[in-house]
Amino acid sequence: MLSETCCREISGAHIYVDVPNFNALATEVEGEDYRRVVQAVHLYQREVSRIVEQSDLFDALRVHFQGPKLHALIYRPIDDSATIAGRALLLQIVIRDFVRRVFNPEFPSLPNIAVAGGADIGKAIGTQDGMKGDRELLFLGRPANYAAKIIGPAWEMRVTARLYDALPEALQELCQELKDEVYVLGALAGDEVEELAAEFDVAWDAEASRARIQEDKRTFPLKDIRYSEAEALIDLDSLGIKNNKRVSAASLFADVDKFTAYIDAAKTTGQKKTALRVLHAIRKEMAAVVKHDFDGLRIQYQGDRVQALFHLPKDDGGKIINKTVEVAAALQSSMELCIKRLLPEAGSLGLALGLDIDITLVSKLGIRGDRDRICIGTAVQKAAETQEACHSLEIGTTARANALLSDDSAGQFTLDKERGIYIATGLTVEKMERLAKAAAYRSGSPVFVSSALAGVAVRPNKVANEREVFPARSYCA
Repeated sequence: MLSETCCREISGAHIYVDVPNFNALATEVEGEDYRRVVQAVHLYQREVSRIVEQSDLFDALRVHFQGPKLHALIYRPIDDSATIAGRALLLQIVIRDFVRRVFNPEFPSLPNIAVAGGADIGKAIGTQDGMKGDRELLFLGRPANYAAKIIGPAWEMRVTARLYDALPEALQELCQELKDEVYVLGALAGDEVEELAAEFDVAWDAEASRARIQEDKRTFPLKDIRYSEAEALIDLDSLGIKNNKRVSAASLFADVDKFTAYIDAAKTTGQKKTALRVLHAIRKEMAAVVKHDFDGLRIQYQGDRVQALFHLPKDDGGKIINKTVEVAAALQSSMELCIKRLLPEAGSLGLALGLDIDITLVSKLGIRGDRDRICIGTAVQKAAETQEACHSLEIGTTARANALLSDDSAGQFTLDKERGIYIATGLTVEKMERLAKAAAYRSGSPVFVSSALAGVAVRPNKVANEREVFPARSYCA
């Protein structure tokens, strides 16, 4: 059983399969169509989980769904890299075939969904991280990270050169080199997929899959699916197919920049233990800042990054996004002023953050007892992409989010035309507090002055017996 203190280095193939247009559907549609989107996501996750984990199919591990993105691990047969690599490619082939021939025809009133995937092979460290009762399975290292990074446009299934080199020759012939040691899988007809599955002992049966989807549609009919807004902080554990939330919310992703290289550079057992200790400390601190300091929702750990959501005050985009920037600054402060001082071995690391705001689906869907907290929407996708474009000490926002910021907060962000996002560098809690005080002075609001042997103190709020003073307006304000 994996835990913070019981970690394991596992050799295997990591596979990611994303459904990017689920994000647009979760933001743009309403009413009956929205319930149909929720049903579609639920049934997609259920059937894909079966495909991944059934012993006669891939006998693999469904690590989790990151919103609409599957993360799976194939590690059996142990030390058989050719079979593992082959099954990783075949899993991509079968999921693509399932979506084209089974899933989309079963949801004719929705726009056809399209999948894209990436896979890599190698050793990664498996661990369970998080606070007690709120832990998630994580895999850390190059194959778990790089497989997600190579995902390309719709319908493209990609593998790294490492995985390609491990493939049986018959499967290598299906791939073409793309660029930068990445290969792309060619198109295959349904009968070709079934022939390949049979050749490599994968019991893929499109009609059996269709029957399961149809049975699930009867079990989870549209009339039973409910969604609503949220007047109070969402209780994530209460969510499910019959209780979904559709809220205006800010998504935030905070990534430990350079951590993959950091843990890959750890060669000895002691070095790996040190790297994991650093990550556990960072993870706990990030969760505490999000949940306890700012009353937000810690949605999910994804390798070496955390996903958070903020949706209150209801429908007040300005307050929500300004609060999210405060959270981002607090996370930067925790990393730079706390973690690095207490753990000098974390000195080479830093946080890169991205955020955006829009209508978001919040739920727990899929197989009962094994459901992930998920957020799906354009803001989730854009926040993740914005974070991926940032580096240590940077906080990135989209143009949509930046337009809702207060003047003082917006003044900390500069448009980076090359990256197409707004960037604030080195934004900390101390800097945010100075901005808030400056704003109070400029507004004509009173300040409170007290004096003692130590000197004069000026505060924006009354604490004890301070004198109330209205500052004169600055000529440069």
